[in-house]
Formats: sequence, C-alpha cells, structure tokens
Amino acid sequence: MPIIGMCIDLVAPSLPAIGQSFSVAASVAKSVISLYLLGFAFGNFLSGFLIDSYGRQKIIRLSLLGFIVASLMPIYLHSITWLLFARILQGLTIGAVSVTLRSICADVLPPERLTKLGPWFGTMWGIGPVIGPVIGGYLQVYFGWQAGFYFFAIITLIAFIVVFIVVPETHFNRHPLRIVSIKNNITEILKNHVFIGITALMGLSYALMILFNVSGPFLIQTTLHYSPIFFGHIALYLGVVFVLATFLGRYLLKAHTVEKIWLIAINVSLLVGIIAVIVSYFFKDSVILTTLITALMFISCGVVFPISLGKGLSLFRHIAGTATAVMYLVNISISSIVAYFAGFVDMTSLVPLAWMYLFLVFVIAILYWTVLRKS
Repeated sequence: MPIIGMCIDLVAPSLPAIGQSFSVAASVAKSVISLYLLGFAFGNFLSGFLIDSYGRQKIIRLSLLGFIVASLMPIYLHSITWLLFARILQGLTIGAVSVTLRSICADVLPPERLTKLGPWFGTMWGIGPVIGPVIGGYLQVYFGWQAGFYFFAIITLIAFIVVFIVVPETHFNRHPLRIVSIKNNITEILKNHVFIGITALMGLSYALMILFNVSGPFLIQTTLHYSPIFFGHIALYLGVVFVLATFLGRYLLKAHTVEKIWLIAINVSLLVGIIAVIVSYFFKDSVILTTLITALMFISCGVVFPISLGKGLSLFRHIAGTATAVMYLVNISISSIVAYFAGFVDMTSLVPLAWMYLFLVFVIAILYWTVLRKS
C-alpha cells in the first residue's frame, strides 16, 4: 500500500531535474505527475472488471510485474516520450494493484467494518507521501532522477514476492466478463447520486495534495532556490500531517457521522483558503507560510478522503470491484485534470498556489451543499 502513495511524492523532487535533463518546459516535466494519475485512474477502472471476473490473485501478481517493467523503461530508453509512456504504464499497473487490494478487503469484511477501515487505508497510503519525498530528495541530489525508478523496481519486486507467497484468492462469486453485465453494473453505480457525489468529493480533496506535488518543487526549488533535499523534508512534514489527519478522521468517526465531519472540514477549509489568499499577497516568498497553508489543506484531505472512501465502498459490496473501479476512475481523473492545468501555472510566488487552493475548496463546498448535503 505505501508504494501506491509514493509513486508521486518520490518523483516530485526530481521534476526540475527531469525538465533540465530532457531540455523540456516545466509544464512537460509536470506532466510526469498528471499522466501517472491518468494511468492510475484507468488502471483502477479496467482492472475492476477483470478482478470481478477472474479473481484477485492473478491480477495483482501480473500488475506488480508490469510495474517493475515500467519502472525500468525510462532508465534504459532515455527519451521524454518513453518516460511519459512509462509513467502512464506505472499508473495503469499500480492502479490495478490498488483496486485489487481494496476489493480483497471488501470481500472479507462487513459494511460497518469496511467504513471504519477507510481511514486505515488512508494511513497506509499516507506512509508513501511521508517517506517518499525524503527518499526522492536524497536520491536526486546524490544519484540523479533515474535512481527513483530503480527504487520503484526493487521495492515492487519485494512486494511481488510477498504477495505471491502470502495473498490468497478471496473472490469466488465471479461475474462473467460480459458487456451487458458490465453495463448494468456501471449503470447501477452511476444512478446512485450519493456515490457519485462522494467520488467527486474524493477527487477534489486529493487534488489539494496533488497541487503541491506539481507546483511545490518549482516554487520551492526553482523560485525560492532551495535544494531537492530541503523540498523533500518539507514534503515529509506535510506527509506526517496527512497521516495524523487520517488518525483524526478515524477518531472523529467514533463520535460523529461522516456527514457531520464533512460539514465541519469543508467549511473550515473554505475559511482557510480565503485567509490564505489574503495573507499570500503580504508574504509572497515565505516558505514557512507556504508550508503552513499547504499543511492545513493536507489536513482537510487527510480527514475527508479516507472516510469518503470507506463510505462509498460500503454502498456496493456485491460488485465491489466495479464500484471501486468507477470510484477511482472518476476521482483520480479529476485529480489528473487539476494536475494538468496546474502545470501551466507559473509558480513565481505563493500567490498562485493560494488561489488554486481556494478555487478547489470553493468547488468542494459547492459540491457538498448542492449534492451531498441534500442527499
């Protein structure tokens, strides 16, 4: 699970170096993030049908092997085209791993337990963003951007061996891989407005973190002239904040409903976003303020995303693989689109980043009050 969250954060400190290595614009280097997310979204979506038809075990093994191959491609095929293609392939394969792991949990756990397990998913996934930037920063400074891809290949090989030995087959009530069946399942899911609203909420919340992954390296390393290692440590602190926020979400679930937590977290985030924009005009080059504002956004994501994940998955346990596939296709596609457009924003100061945070939180608030609150 941690490797899933690490695939973005470990690469982030190397984005400026990747741009220099291939002599491409910053927007092209930033697409290393958005294309990975795009592959991740479709990897989740397509594998959802396969694991419901063919089981969990074969898919997760093949996907891990595919990720190893994708990680080695940009090292030995040195071109920006192959790098971008490899990132899409990495996203496709690790997306399949992600949806399979979550479907295994849905196979063996009751709905109420699955909802409470949502924050645990967030915590495990959040380990990657905690350690990934630090590892990526040191690898970049001492070995170059290629070292991160060697790291991916080695760690995933270890994961493959463990999965091959330990993980059993958990899905025996298999659905035939038929177009009509797939269409019916997707139609059932898409007609549930609560599920779609939750999924969109997840995508926008996750985009709060993705904004920093895409824009942070260029703001901190290129504009403010700090090293990749310094950026890695900043991202480490933010990753710790995210993990602690998932624990906070799990604690709040003991005393409050998911709906009440949404209400508080979203309204507080909107207030923070407004204040952030105002203050950013007075401290445009403050790395401390950048970190503080981003940390508050990470708290929002850390609380909202995991509990939304558990809530959404609990609605379709009978077709958990397909539901998870649709969920991640929509929410990660939203994050990918945000990352893509953020790549064209020139990070000359904190001001553009603060405005992007406010815009996302504003859209989240509209979604909550117009869809989820009414439902």
